[in-house]
Amino acid sequence: MSGESQDSLVTYQIYWRSFSDSNGDGIGDIAGLVDRLDYVADLGVDAIWLNPMYPSPGADHGYDVSDYFDVDSDFGTLSEFRNLIKSCHSLNIKILMDVVPNHVSSSHPWFISALGEGIGNDYEKLFIIRDGKGELGSEPPNDWQSIFGGPAWSYFPTGEGQVQRWYLHMFDSEQPDLNWYENKVREHFEDVIRFWFDMDVDGFRIDVAHGLFKASGFPDMSTFDDDVSGCWDQPEVHEIYRRWRKIADSYDPPRLLIGEVYASSRERLLQYLGDDQLHSAFDFAFLKQEWSASVFSENISKNVDLCKKAGVPPTWAYSNHDEIRHWSRYASIPIATDKTIGELRYKSLFSLICALPGNIYLYNGEELGLPEADVPDSDRQDPAFFRQPPESEYKGRDGCRVPMPWSNNSKNAGFTTGVPWLPVPSDWVNYAADQQKIDPMSILSFYRRVLALRKENNWMNAGSIDDIFAEGDVLSLTRKFGDKKYKILMNFGDSQHYKIEGEQVIFRSSEEEMHHNDLMPGELAYLFYNSN
Repeated sequence: MSGESQDSLVTYQIYWRSFSDSNGDGIGDIAGLVDRLDYVADLGVDAIWLNPMYPSPGADHGYDVSDYFDVDSDFGTLSEFRNLIKSCHSLNIKILMDVVPNHVSSSHPWFISALGEGIGNDYEKLFIIRDGKGELGSEPPNDWQSIFGGPAWSYFPTGEGQVQRWYLHMFDSEQPDLNWYENKVREHFEDVIRFWFDMDVDGFRIDVAHGLFKASGFPDMSTFDDDVSGCWDQPEVHEIYRRWRKIADSYDPPRLLIGEVYASSRERLLQYLGDDQLHSAFDFAFLKQEWSASVFSENISKNVDLCKKAGVPPTWAYSNHDEIRHWSRYASIPIATDKTIGELRYKSLFSLICALPGNIYLYNGEELGLPEADVPDSDRQDPAFFRQPPESEYKGRDGCRVPMPWSNNSKNAGFTTGVPWLPVPSDWVNYAADQQKIDPMSILSFYRRVLALRKENNWMNAGSIDDIFAEGDVLSLTRKFGDKKYKILMNFGDSQHYKIEGEQVIFRSSEEEMHHNDLMPGELAYLFYNSN
């Protein structure tokens, strides 16, 4: 597919299970997405990113893959997916898929064979299986901890009287890590990405892209330094992405590779980017940063500088399927002092991200202003929740994955006619897309207007940032495009108004009259002025 610049895409992330259910089984599916494609297109995005839809037992809702060359029957068929690609491309929408290379499902044929074909079989080599420590290997090989909580090692069957062995899983015990030192693993994933590229998929978001290799000797966590751990970010991973980049570049048009990279520093993140590796990577500072003009200014500046060094476009996102929705982080009471300021903050954040150069990632439902949902413990599904110790306050990721509300007068807010995989809160009808669509003052209508503005104004997605700083509660950002300059001002304060002086106001997130000179609490404004 040709068309938009790959340096300024607006991508809409779709969490399959929660988007739209067509058959009443309570799980979102391909047919449901097809039914909603006009909604996606009308939003004004350039691409969609689809969370995993491969066959999977669902221990981690698709991130435990048992077959990388097919579609899970919960979502539909391979033929339906081919038609989805065609439908998206007919609307000039690119398709990005998730690929999960760090681990597979414990139901993957390789792991089943490793378990069943006797000690030392060839399939064991494809996983990280080690003798335990202590008497007869009764203790794990080292002290590594799972990202989901608890030890990162589980028992691997051993013959009676022999030293106990363990297999590594940096996530759930049903997600055994692969041994990327084995050529069979490398060749398998090259076949995987070619398979989907040949089907005309436009690119991949690479899950846990900093994973794959583990340090030789498997040192304890106590030996890690500040920059590198034995679990992640090993130097061998870069050769994998160089190989993948050659494959991606061999297609016409070239395919995209986007990394989920949790590096210990932006300098280490830089090593994944450039002409011979990944096209871009998420900067996760924006998913966790505090509400502060100075913090936002600093993180924007560092991300832009990093990407300039790498020669890649910056990537911006405030929410995804793993993090608390940013309405709840920034706009909800008591974090915001009142509802009006909270909503203005939310609109301003979106206006800010749309006025930055590079690629934007939206998470389904943020265009409706969805907050983090309060899911009862009895209904939770996330394995990360169940692996927490009793005293933990962490509730997992279900709250940001609650199904989309489509209708204000339908069962389950129009998501499904059956029982949804996660309960849809009763007040979700207040966020329903059908009502927001016809309300010119809704969050959805605002998103559409700003995305349309971004498409119409090249300065918003291209050009350079000349200056960025925080003065008290006000973020000031200067954009240059050709011989024109634009200033973005955003008020992070809760009470004080600030004067806008000199320049012409061309947009404000409050959508007040443009001649109004006060920058209200939570408000953002675009200003134009001649560079002369």
